[in-house]
Amino acid sequence: MSTCVIILEKQQSANELIDKLQQVQTPISSFNLVEPLTNKADSHSSGPETNESKVRNQINFNTVKLLNPKLAQKDRQKTLALWLMPFGFIAGLSFSQMTGLETFKDIGFPSQLEKIIGGLLGMLSGLLGSFFSAGSINQDNESDIRELRKKSEQGLWLLIIETPFEVELPWQILQGINSKEIITIET
Repeated sequence: MSTCVIILEKQQSANELIDKLQQVQTPISSFNLVEPLTNKADSHSSGPETNESKVRNQINFNTVKLLNPKLAQKDRQKTLALWLMPFGFIAGLSFSQMTGLETFKDIGFPSQLEKIIGGLLGMLSGLLGSFFSAGSINQDNESDIRELRKKSEQGLWLLIIETPFEVELPWQILQGINSKEIITIET
């Protein structure tokens, strides 16, 4: 997916841009309007907003996975745990069966439960592995995220547009609106 972040002074500019993109029938996977982190948004708005002029996907900066690395990390950890925990259970179960170790017999567990305990320990190691491996992935666009956070703290609106692969945005329309800056982010 191609992701483009358009930095705007007013919310109304985002509404106009979305209307223009829909008129030329540009295929857009998703669009989100990120409200500023400060209260300067009130000074940049052009009067009272009606329900028709509001963008449907107006969200907070800290709830966007693209702009909040911690949310993306949690999502990666859940996905990794979904895969690593069952494989850890199977590996622990297999290891206990192949080796015939009786590690927990001295504690009082019956020998029949040794294999299941080995599987549970393997599942726990899969969970720990998902946690640490999800945290070790660095994002390449950290400098872009810091720059976008600064723009949002200055009271500017961020319009995030995602298009399917191999679909170019109509750059003439994007440059025709009154935007501060257009940033393309590789995802």
